[in-house]
Amino acid sequence: MTAQDIPNMPARNPWLADSVYPVSHVNSAATDAVPFPGPTGGGKLSREQVTAVPVLFVSNPTIKKVGRDVVVLAPGTLGIQKIIATGDAFELVTSLPYPGLEARAQRVNNRAIATALNEVDAARRGGDDARLAAAPELLARLGLDFGTAVNGASNLIDKDGCHICVYGGTNVLKTSDDNVARGPMRVVRKVDVAEAVPSDVGRRVPRILGAAMTYDGFLALVAPGALLVLDRDLEVRSFVAFSDETVDNGLVVDEEGGIYVVTSRRMLKVVWNGRDLSTDERDGAWEAEYNTMSGEIALAMGAVSRGSGTTPTLMGFGDDPHKLVVIADADESGTNAVAFWRDEIPAGFAQKDGTKSRRIADQRRLDISKLTIEPSPEVLGYGVAFLNSAFPKPTKIPGLGNAFVSGVTRPAPLGIQKLVWSPEKLAFEPAWTNPDIDNTDWLVPSISAATGEMYVGHKEHGDYQVVGLDWATGAVKDRWELPDDSRAWNGYGGVATILDNADLMIGGVFALKRVHVGAATATRA
Repeated sequence: MTAQDIPNMPARNPWLADSVYPVSHVNSAATDAVPFPGPTGGGKLSREQVTAVPVLFVSNPTIKKVGRDVVVLAPGTLGIQKIIATGDAFELVTSLPYPGLEARAQRVNNRAIATALNEVDAARRGGDDARLAAAPELLARLGLDFGTAVNGASNLIDKDGCHICVYGGTNVLKTSDDNVARGPMRVVRKVDVAEAVPSDVGRRVPRILGAAMTYDGFLALVAPGALLVLDRDLEVRSFVAFSDETVDNGLVVDEEGGIYVVTSRRMLKVVWNGRDLSTDERDGAWEAEYNTMSGEIALAMGAVSRGSGTTPTLMGFGDDPHKLVVIADADESGTNAVAFWRDEIPAGFAQKDGTKSRRIADQRRLDISKLTIEPSPEVLGYGVAFLNSAFPKPTKIPGLGNAFVSGVTRPAPLGIQKLVWSPEKLAFEPAWTNPDIDNTDWLVPSISAATGEMYVGHKEHGDYQVVGLDWATGAVKDRWELPDDSRAWNGYGGVATILDNADLMIGGVFALKRVHVGAATATRA
């Protein structure tokens, strides 16, 4: 794909670090797409081609530049790891435990992580379903449990190089290394948001699920029962509380102050004007219900979200004729891709059959899953891809409980489906379906517009791979086999981050990995 062929991308947020990955889901629109090249070629990887930094769990580290150095800040279960990734390096230089978790973090050293990994590897090699399904209990003894699993998942680096993340449910932590590449991190400020708002609102903020930076430099946070805006000193400036619904996903923002949140029953656009949050239609805010099932039914079927499982993703930028926000719904008869008009509904647009609102531009049944999709949709141009995340034979412990049995001793969730929005037909049209991709890890893919590939986690015969799917056809163009059968190569809950030299960085349990495949790409180019 030439530079002229690259679709419009989200405008860079000037309040975020200027890097390849300054915020969860790559950018403020959560498209998980970048304009620069990703890797190509494929092949069997040696141990030397995958550098691993031991961690109990880390989801999606953020990245900044300090002079010529590339600094990775990886907030995980019990603290933040700081890694130098300049050139081919991937070196842990320092770490900072979360305030209050210092003693727990000290107990989880490399030896403890290696011992747990050896236990899970032995169970894998023995095909022991019971021991694999018990892996969450093993990891919980080290500190990875329901309460800590989301620590650090929502994080960003601001334009001044300060890192902001969420841990302990409601704690927002701002740290700085004073932009010294190999310098220590220090706490700038910590705030318990639930205690910083009125008590009736604080009760609706049991944990923070998403963080974003507005285009005027404020921190937007979403919790099950509230949307909040803080300044960069972590002072609460405004909030909107929800009463008869809940939020189980992150949030995204646009350039004009729009903040998009999906609850268990409706899609919301709340408008931030620099001083207050507004839900008034006169200010451009709106709400629209979508098809859903009861949370109890969804959780019984193996979902981990009530209502939609996806963080909303924006579609349409710059001079694109239509601006949309996309989710997967939770329809009892099968999940749909749903697009909502972000701004004014086009004149003369008639509400479509089967939809709950004229605000819904279109909804189309996804063939790959009956249950709601959990990984966020991936968007490039007017194309959007969804991963089937429904485990056919789930374990008793949802989420991580399925990470090591599926695709090994139990069937895996299979399939990725891409749709394309047609501005002429005002509708989604099918593009392709790849029914064979193993989505056990719920690894969020990344798309390279320049290379025209989407990088996806996969397993063959139970062992880990990364594959590059042709964004136009869904066919596998490139395949990288991880070095051996170790469970260290999992990408559970992580992101396939494309580094600026076309290497890949992948989070997960046991280790944060840098996959050194970019040099081969550069050589071929």
